[in-house]
Amino acid sequence: MDERRRATLRSVVATFAPHDARIDRVTELAVEALDSVSPKRRAEAYQLLDLLSLPMRLNDASRAGTLKLFAGSPVPKLRTAFAMLKRLSLFLAYAESTPGDENPTWARIGYPGPRSDFGFDDAPLPYATAREGERVMADVVVIGSGAGGGVAAAAFARAGKRVVVLEAGAPCSARTFTQRELSTADLYLDRGLTASEDLGIAILAGATVGGGTTVNWCTSFRLADRVAAEWEAESGIAGLAAELEPEYAMLERSLGTMPVSRHNANNAKLIEGARALDVHAGAMPRNAPADCGAGCGYCGYGCAYGKKRSTPRVFLPQIATAGGTLYANARALRIELSGARARGVTVLQTVGPGDVRAFEVVAETVVVSAGTLRTPGLLARSGVRHPFLGTRLFLHPVAGCIAEYPEPIEPWLGPMQSAYSDAYNYRAGNYGVKVEVAPTHPGIAALALPWQDRDSHAALMDRTRYAATLLALTRDRDPGRIDLDDEAQIRYRVSPFDGENMLAGLVGLFDLAFASGASQVGTLHARPITILRESWTPAFRDAFAEELHDLGVAPNRQIFFSAHQMGTAPMGADPLTSVVDPTGAVWGYENLLVADGSLFPQASGVNPMLTIMAMAARVAAQHGGTSAPKPIVAHAAELAGTAEL
Repeated sequence: MDERRRATLRSVVATFAPHDARIDRVTELAVEALDSVSPKRRAEAYQLLDLLSLPMRLNDASRAGTLKLFAGSPVPKLRTAFAMLKRLSLFLAYAESTPGDENPTWARIGYPGPRSDFGFDDAPLPYATAREGERVMADVVVIGSGAGGGVAAAAFARAGKRVVVLEAGAPCSARTFTQRELSTADLYLDRGLTASEDLGIAILAGATVGGGTTVNWCTSFRLADRVAAEWEAESGIAGLAAELEPEYAMLERSLGTMPVSRHNANNAKLIEGARALDVHAGAMPRNAPADCGAGCGYCGYGCAYGKKRSTPRVFLPQIATAGGTLYANARALRIELSGARARGVTVLQTVGPGDVRAFEVVAETVVVSAGTLRTPGLLARSGVRHPFLGTRLFLHPVAGCIAEYPEPIEPWLGPMQSAYSDAYNYRAGNYGVKVEVAPTHPGIAALALPWQDRDSHAALMDRTRYAATLLALTRDRDPGRIDLDDEAQIRYRVSPFDGENMLAGLVGLFDLAFASGASQVGTLHARPITILRESWTPAFRDAFAEELHDLGVAPNRQIFFSAHQMGTAPMGADPLTSVVDPTGAVWGYENLLVADGSLFPQASGVNPMLTIMAMAARVAAQHGGTSAPKPIVAHAAELAGTAEL
């Protein structure tokens, strides 16, 4: 980035960020982030900075006024521009830190920062380094090490296969996790900047060894029976639910899934509100010990205590034990196809600065588990053609609200996600919202909270210690798509049908929050709607619902999130409407398999990790994988003392 654009960006950051933020440091991090995005995104960002060059030379009030005009503009591209600058500036303003030189905003908002007791000394996985031009032989090569790839690779390794795992992300272990929000750049896809093309949905997707299992919040749901029946009808695969049942049971034993022993205040408020309204609430099954997280809350940045049962903890060690090989920083360029067979994978491994090595893995079976956002592009680059490839992208779009209480909540402490409610989950058949709770660390809070001006946003941040974040996770019926070129643009808009369910769920969040004692609740609109407890009457509630309906779900009117991506290479019984056959093989190819969330024929309606694992285990079993590993924990013993509602 040249100096003129850098100066404009600094003025933008100084307009958004609070007075106690380190503007120069935030600007440098923002430059680094923008310079790292795709060429198309970078060109758009530079064009925006050029447009703002003159306005950003004016005084504070004029600069803020210009940005507010963007935020409320009827022109979608201007709202997109505001969203990009606001999210980047405010996230970095509150997230930047280094050990011994902590962020000055943290003391103001009451955030304690990373703990001092982490640094579990786990045994690192034995990663391999390729030689330039090397030809590696394997029985099975698995592209990806997350929920799908880790489970599939382990199943083949247990069957005595020589397995090679290729992970595009960097290696990690408990000792490398810092509990700092800036680590999103190392652990998440696109340095944590993944979003739909118009930035209407901010997307979190794991991109390190273990994928999403390394950075998710441990929620381990099965597919609901009624949704599983719908999947069977949609895919044409009779008996799919029954086939997944033993895989779920195996995984729950292996992962030691259970509820927590104690909910933090953030989750307890959801339960309290549901009880007061006499509606459903439940304790989530989680792939972590029951007492895990008491006073922690950093699962989203990797478990620094070695307690989360991710694929690097449970499944990937089985590959090494069986004589297989793990490569990190190893991006699959293409799958080499010959007729109806895959014969291997061409790979680039980044070994160090300026040291990138090309090599090939030759294998009898190729398993693609690169994730919903990368699997379709890889298949397309390799020569696979299908009209449904990259389409039917489901995201579980999430709307949220901020509920403020008289007492401290400290939403950054304790088990990150331990309670849920299905009170609004089946509003339209099997479609509606699942109510969950999100941890709220400073950076993510800052990018999500509405910005009217520097001081009002800082005042909102001052109150985050007293706030809980409730989420309306929407099971989307109407999919988007992802481009199959290198840009991999995500083209997704919340449909009117899904929007109605989401907004009805958002009203339900207000009900739950006020029932649990919230003093005021606010939306995450660019022009927020904040309601006081004493105003929440039935008549006011109806008027609020109507106001939400009128505002709608147009991009960047309010911020939506997604941490679940599904469906871009769906499995089915009909080759005309599915990319993958009922066994997990790509139609037309004997030994090219898919084993990740892209297999889903529809959105799951629940956090998908366990179902991705179950589908991957099923695919592996169809093609020579073997039975379950020994459970990692004494499941029944650990269940003693878990939380009750």
